[in-house]
Amino acid sequence: MARITNARAFANNEVAYLAWSIDGPIAGCLGFDITRIYPETGEEKPLAAWVPFKGQTNTGWQPQSTRVWPIQKLSWRDLTLRKRRDRLALRPDEVTVQYRVRPVGRFQPGLEAVPLDPQAPHYDGQPLPLAYLGDGVLSNPVRITQHYGDIRATFTNGILSAQWLRKALKEKGEELTAKTIAAHISTPEDEIRGYLTGDVLALLKELLHRTESEPGSRLKMALYELWDEDLIELIAARRDSIELILSNSSKGHPDTHWDSGNHLMRELLDEVLGARKTDRMFNNGHIGHNKFVVFEDAAGTPKAVLTGSTNWTPTGLAGQSNNAMLIENEAVASAYRDFWNDLKADTAAFTTPVPLSANGHNVQGQPLRTANAKTHPVAMLPDGTGVTLWRAPNTHAKSKQHEAPPDLAEVYDLIAKAKNAIFFAVFLPSQSGRTSVIEEAIRIGSSRQDMLVYGAVSDAMAMPNYVPPDKVTHVKHPQPAVYNNGTIHVVRAVALNKDDVVGSFESELLTIGKAIIHDKIVVIDPLSPDCTVVMGSHNLGFKASYENDENLLIIRGNQPLAQAYMTHVLDVYDHYRFRALQRDEANAHLPLDGGMLVTDDSWMAPHLAMEKSALARYLSGGGEVKAALVAKGKRA
Repeated sequence: MARITNARAFANNEVAYLAWSIDGPIAGCLGFDITRIYPETGEEKPLAAWVPFKGQTNTGWQPQSTRVWPIQKLSWRDLTLRKRRDRLALRPDEVTVQYRVRPVGRFQPGLEAVPLDPQAPHYDGQPLPLAYLGDGVLSNPVRITQHYGDIRATFTNGILSAQWLRKALKEKGEELTAKTIAAHISTPEDEIRGYLTGDVLALLKELLHRTESEPGSRLKMALYELWDEDLIELIAARRDSIELILSNSSKGHPDTHWDSGNHLMRELLDEVLGARKTDRMFNNGHIGHNKFVVFEDAAGTPKAVLTGSTNWTPTGLAGQSNNAMLIENEAVASAYRDFWNDLKADTAAFTTPVPLSANGHNVQGQPLRTANAKTHPVAMLPDGTGVTLWRAPNTHAKSKQHEAPPDLAEVYDLIAKAKNAIFFAVFLPSQSGRTSVIEEAIRIGSSRQDMLVYGAVSDAMAMPNYVPPDKVTHVKHPQPAVYNNGTIHVVRAVALNKDDVVGSFESELLTIGKAIIHDKIVVIDPLSPDCTVVMGSHNLGFKASYENDENLLIIRGNQPLAQAYMTHVLDVYDHYRFRALQRDEANAHLPLDGGMLVTDDSWMAPHLAMEKSALARYLSGGGEVKAALVAKGKRA
């Protein structure tokens, strides 16, 4: 009988991603039972599962385990690694886990029965007794941590289109509405807010408190959006240690004024910070999009820098997919401090709008653009990680042109040199992904049959198969939510609604703002020593490089970090993939798949197909895409 040949796990501080390979169809296999093991204590826990077999229902969305509802895929996310689903509480981090994967089928005499938890929640329908079809395999041990040498990486858990969120609110007697969610995520110490922020909010707070524990130290902040009351309160408490460059936020609506988000807190910060606050007001198509903070010690030496995609707002912290990184390195922190100083000097030439919310014509000046366009040296961290900072705007032209800007030219070169895999998660770099990392990743993937490309985007307009409104009639078309081309796969964020809910699923809420995937991430060859992570505030399209204040980090050679970011991208991708497929089927008026488990082994054939199994084979096999595809008979 065919068997599982190997399994491999990857993790960050939020979730783990597990993939395994089999050497052929396993007769009678109804899926896989997955057990999380804590080697340091010997504790074992089967993973939670929510989707039942056909003929069963889970109307209360109660978790069973993979011993009741096995996994009918060759990869899986451990969503309850840190975040429990039975209560809004965390499991500990800084622990090591590994996984046991075993194939299961219908129980027959002579086979080892799958043990059941007698306390498992009830579900409707006839139980299906299961038995193991083999011993299975153990994965590698993986550390659940946010520490990667001198770099700390954290991720929000702010995906709102989730069945658990509706259930959690229902248990509180509340409905799943944008207003309800907004109230929860805006309230300090709220348990739903804390659940959704992941470790990002704690990292931001820790940095703000650091000036208290190190007297005389200072924070230099350059922020785009700032109106989270919890963070504002901490800024006020540390007012003497903070200098802030605060740009205008966008318009809340085309008919409203500029700075609609920041303006109330800006007035408060005038009183709190006084001359230590610099208003950097564009009030036009240019934006001051940075989200970085430099920590200086009492001697004025830059020691650390925090950056990422997270805006300091309730939505940024708890209503979007975001990341935040802290780097403890003088060279990297000094490069950011120089950028901060140059931004402040550039702002001195701005005309102050009257009122501050009025339309403006300020743009970044040539001295700043020239400084930003310089090639920046690679800072080498003690563990061999190389870090390069790119600052934007870094072009002579002040509006978007067709020539690749210098920062993205380097990113494009890295994408072109990818050996096996490219992963990305982005908001809306451009229409149809043109002149952005989306287009470039697809171009390279299309030219190479042995290249994996997996991406997730927030906005329908960013999809490579986006259909613009008719130029004559202005009629809007249903927008595709999935793009597949061989081993290239892109999905966009969608929620289940009344037209595409199936089985035990209920309709969801996608977002309370515009963005839901707000990350700006590219990961290249994460299983290789030559891996690269691209991250920061930069939206990864030409417009950002030509018109916006941005920072972009290129981080080379840190495999644990690259795999943590890959895990985040795959977590986001997998969450939206099912929903995206449902949306496309609903738009095409096709029968909805439903995602229910089938009661025979017919599910295996599609998952053993060449393109569909390539990701699992790449991950479980240690990074050889060509070998994975050739093994399945595809010409490489």
